[in-house]
Order: sequence, then structure tokens, then C-alpha cells
Amino acid sequence: MTDTQITDNDDELHPRDPVVIRQRVLEKVAMTALEAGRLLMETGAKSSVVRAGVQKVAEGLGVRSVHVRVGFASIAVTVGDGVCTSTHMLGVGHHGVNMRINHAVREVCSLVGRGGMTVEEVLGRFKEITMTTGKHAKWFNVFAAGLACAAFGRLLGADWAAFVPTLIASMVGQYIRLMMIERHFNAFVVTAFVAFAAAVLSGIGATLLGSSMIDTSMSAAVLMLVPGVPSMNAQTDIMEGFPTLGSARFVTVTMILLFITVGVGAAHIALGGGMEDATKPFHSVLHQTFFGAVAAAGFGVLFNFGWRNLGWSAIAGGLALAVKTFCMHHGWPLEAASFGAAVAVAFAVEISYNTPFPVRRVGNAIAVAGCIPMVPGSAAAHWIIGLLEMTVQPLDQLNAMLASTTSAGLQVIFTVGAIGAGLTMVSSLFRRPDFPD
Repeated sequence: MTDTQITDNDDELHPRDPVVIRQRVLEKVAMTALEAGRLLMETGAKSSVVRAGVQKVAEGLGVRSVHVRVGFASIAVTVGDGVCTSTHMLGVGHHGVNMRINHAVREVCSLVGRGGMTVEEVLGRFKEITMTTGKHAKWFNVFAAGLACAAFGRLLGADWAAFVPTLIASMVGQYIRLMMIERHFNAFVVTAFVAFAAAVLSGIGATLLGSSMIDTSMSAAVLMLVPGVPSMNAQTDIMEGFPTLGSARFVTVTMILLFITVGVGAAHIALGGGMEDATKPFHSVLHQTFFGAVAAAGFGVLFNFGWRNLGWSAIAGGLALAVKTFCMHHGWPLEAASFGAAVAVAFAVEISYNTPFPVRRVGNAIAVAGCIPMVPGSAAAHWIIGLLEMTVQPLDQLNAMLASTTSAGLQVIFTVGAIGAGLTMVSSLFRRPDFPD
């Protein structure tokens, strides 16, 4: 006998049993609250936002107690009305980033939290959001990814001869990525395949155009794959007291970086290797500000920001790179400069709340997008590639390889940590609500 049959028979035997009626009501409330949590989780929310969203929906629908557990692959909630309790779990799909849906769901959660809505109305709102929320056109998404990666290349020191090859290669890579995701390929396989294709195309193009920064061009062409938002969420979750989910997210971020490295490493092998860059120039503040703005706006498209918020993303990215470059010109190490830039961006977002054009709806997301261009993606690739190459290095060269690889790894860890700490510290001081009033 199936669970459904047991339930149906139970209703037939006790059609007016108050306990059965209470359980049915609690079950509907729990599943509706879990649906809110699932949508938030799958569109890029951190753990505290998911918990608060589930709680707002459940309490707004009339329960008296709510206990939420947020895991990486599932969310569980126990709701009670003072007499009965009901516990349910719902699976979570791929952790993506879609800020339009994310903040539309937050608005519904706030509305439900005020009371007066039914389960059917709430579920209808969620269905409407997922079906009608707009996306940027596929061609624009592809172009934005290419432009962001080409701008990243300039930030990393690539010459102008590498700009167009990086742009075209990353556009092709993003198109392949979208096609493979639509066909539900494994996310890690997609990452490796796209990284290989983009790196090979960029390397060939940069070579044909006479670039002296072929290796940088190949690294920049795959940076649309770097999981900037998941890495920030992972650190924020741990800092806010949710180490289990944060650790799971860190593992996923590490796996993505590993598969990026597999793709880029295979591209180096396919092109014969030996592509050492010339000495990288030290660009001006204005140069870094401009390309930081371009890169942040490009990632804003990938995160499905609205048109107005793309402008805010560009401003945040420009500010981040301006502060970082200024500090490094004055002798600050990369990690300290990145921390200072993250603090500046976070403060700018908070200050915007008192202007005629606040970023009230997506404030923290704008700050994260602005800091994405500071994530040392090429250093992460160098770190993992170095670990792989250490297994085949002669003993007399092993110490030098170990020192270089360890330095790159520590640079990645401390820089990402500094960015996350700067954003989280400022947001915790101001304590702005994650949900609209």
C-alpha cells in the first residue's frame, strides 16, 4: 500500500478528525515555505536569507513555531500550531545565480509575512515569478560574458593583441556552456569542456595576432566560469554561523576550480605548452577603473540584473578596482588592497540608501558583483596547475615549484577571504534588511 493510499484511507476513516485537519494544514504551509527556500537557494541566496524567507512564509501563513535546517542539497522545516507539528524536506537543484528571481521571491516572502494570503495565492505568485521573470537575450548574455573576460584580461595585464581573441573565445565558450546546460549535462563536465574550448581558441587567436601574453589570454578567457557568488556565499555562511553549508559550498567551488584547471591544462597540452608571458605592465588607476566597471557590468548580465542595476554594477566594479589599484600603487599588498576595496564598495552601497536612486532592492548583490573582478581567478588556476605539475617535476626543481604554487594558493585564499570579510563586516554594522519592508 502506498503512502498516498494510506493518507486517503486515513481521511476517509477520520473525515472530521481535528488532528488530521491540523496536519493537512501544516503540511501545506510547510511545503509552501520550503518552495520559497528552494527558489532562494537555487538563485544565489546565502543561508541566512533562505532561513529568513522560509520563516516569513510559514509565520505569515499562520503557524506559531518554525524550525529550519538549510543543507546544500535539501531544506527541512518543522512547523507547529501549538498542538501539532509537521516536518518536511524538499530537495534543492543546481545552485545558480539569478538576481531578478531572487529578489522577486524576497518581495513575495515579505508580503506573505504581513499575513492575509493563502497557500494557493503564495504558490501562484511563485509560479508566476518563475514563468514570467525576464532574462537577458541569449546573444546579449554571450556578448557580456566575452566582454567581461576580455576586460578581465586587461586587468590581469594582457596586451591589446589578446583582447579580441579573448573576447571571441569566451563568447564561444559561454555559448557552448548555455547549450550544454540546457541539455542538462553534468555541471563539472560542462566546466571542463568550456574551459578547454575557450582556452584553446584564445591561445590560437592570441598567437596568430602576435600577442606576448598568450598564457594570460587563455586564463582570462575562462574567467566567466569562476564561481564568484558561491565563493562569497560560502565564506559569508561560515562567518554568520552556518559552517556546514558554507563548507559544502567551498567544496563545490574547489571542484569547479579543479575542472577549470583540467580544461585549461588540457588546452596548454594541446597547444604544445611553453607559452610564457612577457613582463606584465602596471596599469594606471583610470585603466583599471574602466575595465573593472566593464567586467562587473558583464557579470551583472550573467547574474540577470535589471538594466538599472547593470549601471550600479559598473559603478561598484569601477570603484573596487580604483581603490584596489590606488592602494597597491602606494605599497599595499594585494590582500590588504582587496580588503580596502571591498569595504569601500560596501560603504558606497550603504550610502546609496540615502540617495534618490538607492540600490535598496539588490544592495548586497551589487556589492558582490562589484568585487567579482578582484577575485584572483588566474592565481587559482596557477595554484591547481602547479599542484598537478609538482607530481612530474624533477627533484632539483621541486622546491621552486612548491614555493610558487604555495604562494599562489595562499594569495587566492587570503584575497578571497579579505574580500568576503570586508563585505560582511560592513553589512553587519549597518544591519540592512535582506527583505524589502
